Amino acid sequence: MSVAPHSDVDLVFLDLQDAVKSLSESRASPKEIRRALSRYIELSQRLTATMRKDYSKRCKGKWEASSFVGWNPRTELLKYLRNQDQHGEQVFITVHDRHFYDVPDDVEIGGIPGRQFVVDGHWQMTDQTLDRQPEGLEVGLGGPGVPYESTEILKPTRTESSYVLFPRKPEDQSRFQAAAVSDVHEFARDTLATLTEYFEFYKAKVGA
Repeated sequence: MSVAPHSDVDLVFLDLQDAVKSLSESRASPKEIRRALSRYIELSQRLTATMRKDYSKRCKGKWEASSFVGWNPRTELLKYLRNQDQHGEQVFITVHDRHFYDVPDDVEIGGIPGRQFVVDGHWQMTDQTLDRQPEGLEVGLGGPGVPYESTEILKPTRTESSYVLFPRKPEDQSRFQAAAVSDVHEFARDTLATLTEYFEFYKAKVGA
């Protein structure tokens, strides 16, 4: 027995890989990040469901996902989020920004070592449909007695953004801590690595 080059199981796994690729390519849009994450979570369930159907036809038996011994706390979190997304509350994300500012050569700012400083921002995104990241804080170069409207606005030289799983209830936070992950891209990358091993394990079982 063998799995055809484009069996249903293969197609779902390829879709799973594409979902993670979309997640990586959508870094500028919180809305698209959340949608790609939700699709990835849903496809992770579809992979096992498709394996069960395929295995039943090919091997006349019942596929047991538990026969794969590579599951870990992060894939357990994936399973939990899948159940929440389907039967409970939708998965939410938020954005963590790090803005890097270079101090102009003609400006002295006390208390800042070197010529660069960083401003961190963690956004509570009540609107999960935002198509772009929230605006960052404005940093103005001024002095005592200088009105804000007269200050020079300093633009960041670069911004690093990460998307973070947002706990909607206390249990979510404890599960994020147990899995030692909250970054969306790290979570998807690591769980996909395990699902890839799971996929290869399945192919070996059916003789592909």
